[in-house]
Amino acid sequence: MGAGQFFQGALILTAAALVTRVMGFIYRFFLANLIHDQGMGLFQTVFPLLNFVLTLTTLSLSVAVSKCVAEAAATEDPGFIQRVLLISFAVVAALSTLGTAAVFAAAPWLSTAVFHNSDTYPLLLAMLPLIPIISISSVVRGYLQGLQRMNPLAVSLVLEQTIRIASVYWLIGLALPYGLPYAVAAAMVGSVLGELGGLLFLLWRARPLTPTGSWAVWRRIPHGARSTRSVAQALRSIAIPVTASRLLGSFAYALEPVLVTRSLMVAGMTATMATAFYGQYAGMAVPLILLPTVVTYSLSTALVPAVSEAAAEQRTSLIRRRLSQALRISALIGFPASAWLYLFAEPLAEILYHNASVAVIVKQLAPMGFLLYLQTPVASILQGLDRADLAMRNSIAGSALRLGLIWVLASQSAYHILGVLWAVVASICFTTTLHIISLGRMIGFPIPAADLVKIALATFGACAWMDYTALWTDSPWMDILVSACMGTFVYAALLFLFGVIHPRSFLRFIRAIPRGPAA
Repeated sequence: MGAGQFFQGALILTAAALVTRVMGFIYRFFLANLIHDQGMGLFQTVFPLLNFVLTLTTLSLSVAVSKCVAEAAATEDPGFIQRVLLISFAVVAALSTLGTAAVFAAAPWLSTAVFHNSDTYPLLLAMLPLIPIISISSVVRGYLQGLQRMNPLAVSLVLEQTIRIASVYWLIGLALPYGLPYAVAAAMVGSVLGELGGLLFLLWRARPLTPTGSWAVWRRIPHGARSTRSVAQALRSIAIPVTASRLLGSFAYALEPVLVTRSLMVAGMTATMATAFYGQYAGMAVPLILLPTVVTYSLSTALVPAVSEAAAEQRTSLIRRRLSQALRISALIGFPASAWLYLFAEPLAEILYHNASVAVIVKQLAPMGFLLYLQTPVASILQGLDRADLAMRNSIAGSALRLGLIWVLASQSAYHILGVLWAVVASICFTTTLHIISLGRMIGFPIPAADLVKIALATFGACAWMDYTALWTDSPWMDILVSACMGTFVYAALLFLFGVIHPRSFLRFIRAIPRGPAA
């Protein structure tokens, strides 16, 4: 895959992610106004269960299929692609059937014994179709990613969100007279319709791209194609470690609020204060810190097939170049984003949450933004190199360190809240460093030191200018808007001056913009 195609894929997914992120904010806003806090609480009650079931039924096959298809495309092995699709569809069909049946059978017990709220029962039934739809969609998405066909993926994301918003608005209006539980279930049905619309679009666009020209992938498998066992092994080498990592991550995510609350109570805080702090940290500060991951997540999605293809062709130099590009992009986004969040933590907290305590949390986490944003791309490169097991071990080690430090530091009255934040920062640094060491041992880790220094200097210059222009304004809104716009201009100008960005970079950016229909 050429550099133009790689950048085009990342650009397309980033644009779609930004559009759907904005649409998601709009969706949450009007949904909250329709079903209010009690309805949103019902939603949040069952979603962890849905995510857990989907982790088991999809088995992270999207990543595994993407890697295997990219390798097969590079070596021109259509028989391998057919067996990958055949096995993947068979696995998700079986697992999603079992998962759907299990949730259906357990729904009465879950609603009363686990959630202690009978109103969740209609919601559990309404979410059942999501399990097979999303499971099948994960395979099709992985297939298109492996072929580096990002246009259909981007269109499907926007289509899903559009259908979801329109159908939820209509269905809730019909269901509200029958009570809140049915209104919330109607919102879930709207999500089902959105996912179904996206899946049907993907199936339509991907069908001509299959080796047989149809979804009857079991037909006309070429003689000499790799055996089913070898294909299953190739999928398992990626799917199992990634799934295990996600399951353990989900467990750590579920354990974290309990551990934080208990530790802070040991340090002398009341349960109410500890719970409020965790809400400020997880519900308010972390979403701000994660905003730039819209770009790095899209970059990571494009990296897996790109690295897999280069590995299949034994082009180690190309893999190093992709790694260096990931470093530069993460720095270009991460350095200024971290600085901007640090500088404007107070006005952001005031405007968005009317809570000054959030600013303290943001200022503690923002300096580590670059390492956080780099973490997913380097893990994707490990997955593309067929070392998802290393990425899994590194992530588990980072999670264990975070939970251990939370208990050790946050339970001391001298640190309490700061102990939680320091534990998170240490975990980010540790996990990313382990990924870097793992890649360094495998292919080397080319660090574009000169460019990183120049990006840091450009960030410093932009920050100095933003800090100065903030003196001209007298409101938080103007602080953010005027200073950010001026800072962006200064940052771009300094990047040009230092030679980090060249005029040909804009030409490459313009060429990467798709001009035809999604293909």
